[in-house]
Amino acid sequence: MKKYLSFAALAACVALGMTSCDEKDVEPVLVPVTTSEGVFVVNSGNQSGKIDGSLTYYDYATKKASQNAYQAANGKSLGVTLPGCVVYGSKIYIVGSVESTVFIADRKTLKEIATVKTEVDGAGVKGRHACAGNGYVYVASYANTVFAIDTLTNTITKTFQSGDYSDGICYLNGYLYTGDTDYGRYGKETHGTPSVSKINVTTGQTTIITNDKFRNPTDIVCVDGRIFVQDKGHYGGEGGSQVEQNLFELAEDGSIKKEICPASTIAASDEKIYIISAPYKGHAPEYKVYDVKTGKLDTFTKGEEIKYPNMVSVDAAKGIVYISSYQLKAGSTSADYKAAGYVVMYDANTGACLGQFECGVGGGAVVPNTKIEMVKQ
Repeated sequence: MKKYLSFAALAACVALGMTSCDEKDVEPVLVPVTTSEGVFVVNSGNQSGKIDGSLTYYDYATKKASQNAYQAANGKSLGVTLPGCVVYGSKIYIVGSVESTVFIADRKTLKEIATVKTEVDGAGVKGRHACAGNGYVYVASYANTVFAIDTLTNTITKTFQSGDYSDGICYLNGYLYTGDTDYGRYGKETHGTPSVSKINVTTGQTTIITNDKFRNPTDIVCVDGRIFVQDKGHYGGEGGSQVEQNLFELAEDGSIKKEICPASTIAASDEKIYIISAPYKGHAPEYKVYDVKTGKLDTFTKGEEIKYPNMVSVDAAKGIVYISSYQLKAGSTSADYKAAGYVVMYDANTGACLGQFECGVGGGAVVPNTKIEMVKQ
């Protein structure tokens, strides 16, 4: 609040010199700063093994990982298959795909606040990944539908059309973008259309973007005001190997502006995209980093600590990249999808290993537990 000086006080200031009074009068300039207290690991579980998904929490202060953190706080399971999660404001939103439910909890205590069903015409549908913006949490789904959860009421107040089997989703300047996978059916006789959807959240208008080079557009990120799509390719290579993976940058009209490199999974910070290229029955895993501003692609790390990579994530506020890994089956080079995995931490700038911690079965995305504070400039 502004301070006003009385005439007598002003006269005193003149007598003493105005420097000290001017300093008291100047209001501090406050700027928003994002800080991170730890990270959540979304463990998908294993449906065939009847192993429920779970949430691991790694605390930066204690440097300890707590397993089954959601269940410990609420005495209930999250169900099977947890593909996505986002922290927004004071809450965490966890997408339960098979459960057709978004679980909403306090990000600090993990006490459940509400649950929201993802349904179309009264039937549950599989939600996938989530993003946040403009006071909403947006959830892509396998039902050509994006759900908009009002963060004040914890209810779905809008739905938008998207392409076939949407998975990845991001928000930028009033638009949502989804990667429409077509359920990875490229090359089969019965299939839809792999695409990217551009959705105007104000008008509700959806533009379906197709391209001859799209095979299985899965993840999608917004970096430096630009859109990048990770395409998982297809299994049409020799012996059923995975081929034609790619990371694309899209032009403003939706066309492919640039082909960057093969990519199995990606994560984005403010200026960089971290990439794992590990195609099924393909070459050994490669770990890359792409600088969006300079266009330079480099090796990020050798990843010697990773036995069988699953996903890459980044905590930009902390400057840490996370790579989740499966354990290997005894005496083999195959992943053990029913065993608890682990997460390795790397310096986001140098790629140096910073340590690792255990997670649950099917450890996937690592989501920062962030908050925004107003601090003096």
